Amino acid sequence: MEINMDNLMRNSFGVLTNRCSIDNILENYSGTDAMFYGNPLDLRTEELQEMLEYFENTEEYEYCSELKELIDAKNYADMDMFLDNLTSKNGITLQ
Repeated sequence: MEINMDNLMRNSFGVLTNRCSIDNILENYSGTDAMFYGNPLDLRTEELQEMLEYFENTEEYEYCSELKELIDAKNYADMDMFLDNLTSKNGITLQ
């Protein structure tokens, strides 16, 4: 069974950007064509970065731009959650 990396990336990108749903992909494809790169509903920053690098190599810069925005948004959200947890544990310090 040969796994097509292009299908994995495109399937995950489609779900990640709300162009299609997981159900659409599972209904329209079978076997390895219906697979994803990671969990498209909960991709880590590293996986998003790997997707961005993949689409850089295929010279699909519109996809890269969207992925870069998602990476930046995820980084900001991760920092917000970190700071919220920190203040919950230690209290808020006012200056």
